[in-house]
Amino acid sequence: MELKLERVQAAASARVLDTEVAQAAEHDFYLPDYCPDIFRVLRCSMTPGVVSTAINGGRLSFDLSVVIRVIYRSPEGGGVYCVEHTQEYTKTVELPPDTVSPSVTVTPCVQSVNCRVADKRRLEVRGSISCRVCADGEQTVTLLTGASGGGIQLRREQAVYPSKRLTAAKRITVIEELELAQGKPPFGNVMRCGVAIEKGEQRVISGKLVAGGEARVNLLYLPKDGGSPETMRFAIPFSQIIDIEGLEDSFDTDVSITAAKCVITQGSDGLLECELVMLVNVTAQRFETAELVTDAYSTRCETVCTRAENAVISPPERASVSCTAACVLTSSEGEAARVCDLWCEDVTSYFRRDEESGKGFICGKLTFCMLAFLSDGTAVCAEREAPFEQEITGIQYIPDTVRVTARVTGCSYSLGEGGAVSAKAELELSAVVSRSVGEGLITDITADESRPRQCDKGCAVRICYTGGEDESLWEIAKRYSTGVQPLIDENPVSGGGRRVLLIPMNDR
Repeated sequence: MELKLERVQAAASARVLDTEVAQAAEHDFYLPDYCPDIFRVLRCSMTPGVVSTAINGGRLSFDLSVVIRVIYRSPEGGGVYCVEHTQEYTKTVELPPDTVSPSVTVTPCVQSVNCRVADKRRLEVRGSISCRVCADGEQTVTLLTGASGGGIQLRREQAVYPSKRLTAAKRITVIEELELAQGKPPFGNVMRCGVAIEKGEQRVISGKLVAGGEARVNLLYLPKDGGSPETMRFAIPFSQIIDIEGLEDSFDTDVSITAAKCVITQGSDGLLECELVMLVNVTAQRFETAELVTDAYSTRCETVCTRAENAVISPPERASVSCTAACVLTSSEGEAARVCDLWCEDVTSYFRRDEESGKGFICGKLTFCMLAFLSDGTAVCAEREAPFEQEITGIQYIPDTVRVTARVTGCSYSLGEGGAVSAKAELELSAVVSRSVGEGLITDITADESRPRQCDKGCAVRICYTGGEDESLWEIAKRYSTGVQPLIDENPVSGGGRRVLLIPMNDR
């Protein structure tokens, strides 16, 4: 028995790789002659960043840059100093065979960092970086929209599905000259450099995406001729054209921009030179609407339905909300008299759904870090973790994929009695929900004529009881090998609960 099938092509994505790659990072600092001896280490940090990714011959490679900084105090006068070193690593991961157009994300995270003072002129730093490597591959799925012949019956559901999926990745390098504010002492070396990306409007031109925004750089530096550390803030605008063949205005675009590396050095004429490396990842999808087949059977013979193995995703739902995180910082060495700098690091977030209420929450934590001075001019550092949690509304949360992000948009503090520093961070939380279209969409139907369906040909109708109000007319019609519409025609709508139905037996 030959069936006439009607099909559409959908662009499905599947997670083909999700693994952790570890990298040990270590360095021995030998202080240059112009640096004073070490009295006490105040803080040791590692700042990792993935500066490039590449795929070649089924292998994914990425370059990892790790900036190691040690802030320490000298024995005389309690002055604060900083030494810095950058390590570069290249890691390689095998991709599964036949991976098509993968979109790749590599997220580095510091697992541990330790600093030991070997002697007054040497530091030993040992640490570990973990990189989570994820890759989503593209797979084309053929979905049924209709079928005829052989007494075939269809259950269809109108759905919005992705008909095409495009991906692109690009590395952006911006070199900008920065001017210190009036009255600021000459630049010596960096103690801390933080970058926050503020995305601007993304414009689609035929075959191209214009990705722009602003990089907000927070700098803590030591003056050239000594003295107390100074803070500066800069805004660096950027705009980049990314070629994406086939991209049009009808596509839904998801643009991710991450700051991978920021190097600030002394330029000419008292200016600073900033080299900023950013990675841009783009996923664009075009969605169309159709009635897709979710179940099928024949009134004449048994059928075999093949269902889609890979998830077909509907248009993503997005929501965002603001929240705050706060804590109180104190120093074990005494009461802080002046705060030099306060910032946030190690922001992590995850999604939590309350099963009873069905509400969704973005939860996470961050670390507040502080550089302060005691009344006698002694430099001290302190840090403390602070949790946050905020309900996020506007999206129906069901057991599907929820991707959340948390971004610090501002940080403030107040110095209270006893040197206690009350710190507060403003965060922007966002959630993107991707859910599957239907359940088990049909990709193919085969009729098996060697297995005819049994029926009582001696009667036109059969009287039966339903299995209760939870059993649908589709399930009843399928069980008795009849059509849904004839079943509806024979049985006018009545109240809920168990009821008698007339089953037409001649619709075969």
